[in-house]
Amino acid sequence: MPLELEVALAYLRARPSRLVSSVSLLSIAGIGLGVAALVVAMGLLSGYRTEIREKLIGSNAEVVVFPLTLPSGGNSDTEAAERRIAAVRGVRAVAPVIYQAGVASSASTPDGADAILKGVDPARERAVSEIDAYLPDAEAALTRGGTGVLPGIAIGTELARRLDVRSGDAVTLGVPDRARDTGRLSPRFGQFRVTRIFRTNFAEYDSEWVFLDRTVLRALCRLESPADVIEVRLAPSSDVGGAARAIEKAAGRGFSVTDWRSMNGGLFSALALQQTTLFLVIGLIVAVSTFNVVATLVMTVQEKKRDIGVLATLGAEPRFFSRVFVWLGALLGGSGVLAGILFGALVCWAATTFRLLSFPPGVAEIYFVSFIPFLVRGIDLLAIVGFAALAILIASWLPARRASRIDIAEALRYE
Repeated sequence: MPLELEVALAYLRARPSRLVSSVSLLSIAGIGLGVAALVVAMGLLSGYRTEIREKLIGSNAEVVVFPLTLPSGGNSDTEAAERRIAAVRGVRAVAPVIYQAGVASSASTPDGADAILKGVDPARERAVSEIDAYLPDAEAALTRGGTGVLPGIAIGTELARRLDVRSGDAVTLGVPDRARDTGRLSPRFGQFRVTRIFRTNFAEYDSEWVFLDRTVLRALCRLESPADVIEVRLAPSSDVGGAARAIEKAAGRGFSVTDWRSMNGGLFSALALQQTTLFLVIGLIVAVSTFNVVATLVMTVQEKKRDIGVLATLGAEPRFFSRVFVWLGALLGGSGVLAGILFGALVCWAATTFRLLSFPPGVAEIYFVSFIPFLVRGIDLLAIVGFAALAILIASWLPARRASRIDIAEALRYE
């Protein structure tokens, strides 16, 4: 152990004056609270970004292919495109899907509510999205019905609340007629049975989405093509941007390709900017709290004048005293940083475990999610520790420099 550190530890363990002791505790507490605020703020925004990302990817595929209408007025061959896309390197699975905007109504709510209908093949959808996370055993829920039996559908919790329906109740779905021979907007309606009510904690899905069998939805809206969207899941190590370009090339003309980053780039860029800004703003609390470290070290230098003079007469160099008080500042500040990280992590754990940051439906539509977990990431802790260490080092430098310039004769005059 360096001699400077031993001396700093001795000063730290020594019984200081009541004033110095109070200021030391204030400096540790101030830094601890500032660091805890940073940990909680970074945990909040990291958890928010992660929650949105997981919901977007979990409910949708990483890459989405949209068939375009051909100049002849016909539809692109989605089945042939599926085979070509499946052969692309890095593609793990593909699934045909039908998306359709419509209206859902019930006996309790005849006026209905806007809905997004998603027609899927459960087995294939499971390969491209995390449907089992919120709709397990989808095959049993999304039934095709039969004679005297209504087809089964799954709806979000908030949509079920709006329609005032429960599992087993009947609902009516209305969609536009998509057949080419339809000369005008002609709505089509079908009766369905609610077999499952799901919750994704993503407000948009829970308040609007309806899952049903792809064949049933295709027949309801009279879509000639087997699907109007091809969802693609990539291998874990694949580059999303590069894979999207390769998929677009394989799909050929008549298809448009996009990925989840392109569709939500603005949202995640805004969240990243918000996180950086919040880090700098709350980081000022840590910077201001280091002023107490300066006060503690200045008073300690005054108290230890005699010790400094004695050590100087024994041959200690001025730089020795600088290093002693830098170490002392680091020990004081480090205690505050450690306490702040532990307290902040505890707050994040409690807020996540007891779901303290949950929103009612109206507010959830604004923030996109109904619950925000707090995620404490190692990279965030590293940035917080680095920032705090720099602030403490700068705060310790001035008193350390003052200690190195104490006049020996002045320090020992009355000894």
